[in-house]
Amino acid sequence: MYFFSYLKFLFSATNQHGVHSPFVYALVTKGLYSSKKYTTKKSLSTLLNVITYFKIDAVNITKEDKEVGESILKTFPKIEVNKTTQEFFYFNSVNEARLSRFINDNQFQNTSIVFVDAIYKDQKSWNNLIKSDKITVSINFFYGGLLFFRKEQEKEDFKIRI
Repeated sequence: MYFFSYLKFLFSATNQHGVHSPFVYALVTKGLYSSKKYTTKKSLSTLLNVITYFKIDAVNITKEDKEVGESILKTFPKIEVNKTTQEFFYFNSVNEARLSRFINDNQFQNTSIVFVDAIYKDQKSWNNLIKSDKITVSINFFYGGLLFFRKEQEKEDFKIRI
């Protein structure tokens, strides 16, 4: 099932040449396509590239994501992990109810970034989640995804091959 889902994703996804948003194009070319590979695990390496690109100071991670927090601290010793921040959120899966509650309770600001890991495990919930009017940009890179709440940007959903 995973293999066929991945093939379907590859046929519908694009690279930086299919992106017409300057914000997303810069993120893809300078952040997601960074030549720096932190680890062999694609989603963790992508997470670390996103943290580097946006110069994140603090990451809001739940206690059950201890390993990810340790990896972030190992790579960026000065970053604050498990801090209640509005800047950057990490979720280890698409928990539609939990994420919808955060969105509806206005936990996210215009500059908030949400990284959701393992979205391929629940594509249906991911697709339902990105329909929210409050999410203006979503980037699906199969094994993970990014959500943005930028009010100055048109609503767009991207599938990017990494």
